[in-house]
Amino acid sequence: MPAFPVGRHLLATRVVLASGIAVLLAMPGADAHAQFGKLKKMGADAIKDKAKEKVAGKDTPEAAKSGAAVEGSKAAAADSKPVAMTLNASQLDLMLAALAPMAADAEKATQANRMKSDHTAKRKAAEKCMQDGQVAMSAGRMPAPTAAGQARSVQLSKEAERLQLVANAALTDGNRRTWAFAQDSASAMQMQAAVLGIGFKCDFAITPPAVMEREYGTYGMSGDLPVGQSSVPASARATFTKYQFSLLRERIALFALLSVDPTLKAGKQGVFDDDERAALTARMADIQKLLPFFKNGTLRWKTEEDLSTW
Repeated sequence: MPAFPVGRHLLATRVVLASGIAVLLAMPGADAHAQFGKLKKMGADAIKDKAKEKVAGKDTPEAAKSGAAVEGSKAAAADSKPVAMTLNASQLDLMLAALAPMAADAEKATQANRMKSDHTAKRKAAEKCMQDGQVAMSAGRMPAPTAAGQARSVQLSKEAERLQLVANAALTDGNRRTWAFAQDSASAMQMQAAVLGIGFKCDFAITPPAVMEREYGTYGMSGDLPVGQSSVPASARATFTKYQFSLLRERIALFALLSVDPTLKAGKQGVFDDDERAALTARMADIQKLLPFFKNGTLRWKTEEDLSTW
């Protein structure tokens, strides 16, 4: 089996698409004009259909992208549970208890993101090292490989070959997690073996396991939560509607953000009455723990994407 079947499949797809576009461009003027006319008609029909949906009261996907508050009327109508948006002490206690495990997961994500940034920087440094070495070789400045380096190169090559077989087998079996781990390790070892064998002092490292686990193990290849698993504790889902949880979380986040930047344009959801402010202030210590994750986006609060499974 080829070492990189996915890449070849993508390349083949691009070739087919490019060929199709080339055929369309090569059509005689009248045919090409007719095809363009069809495309214009399809676009016009789509606009008419969208207008009909608005008249009928249907929401378009674009209408749901501007934050949690936009979906209020739709969510309230679709949900039989009462929807109260004023923050009080009991609601805050329930919300903060629900957000605590989500914040713990956000902390793991934040750490993984830092490790990923560090690894990306090291990878770029290793690639630059290899490029500089190639330039030096072309200028006649040959590196001097050591016996230890060459021995390590042979060892890494054998291990990379073994892992490549594991990756190929996992891809055939549809085990994307095993494929991702094995392919990453095999690729890094192949590069490291190559530079050591020549005598370059470049450091090609495997991706940190915590980063791989975050991207491929726990959350799947796409980064989405596994099907059927909610990020919100069952107790919170039994108490709040999805829209209610989303909007209360948004208001808690805005209060936290306003505490460090009072000039923030928070909109009407960032306006709190005296009772709300008193309840929020009394729980400021717990809210401040969430602030870093609201700020860096690992704890969502602007959208409901993480609540797709409720």
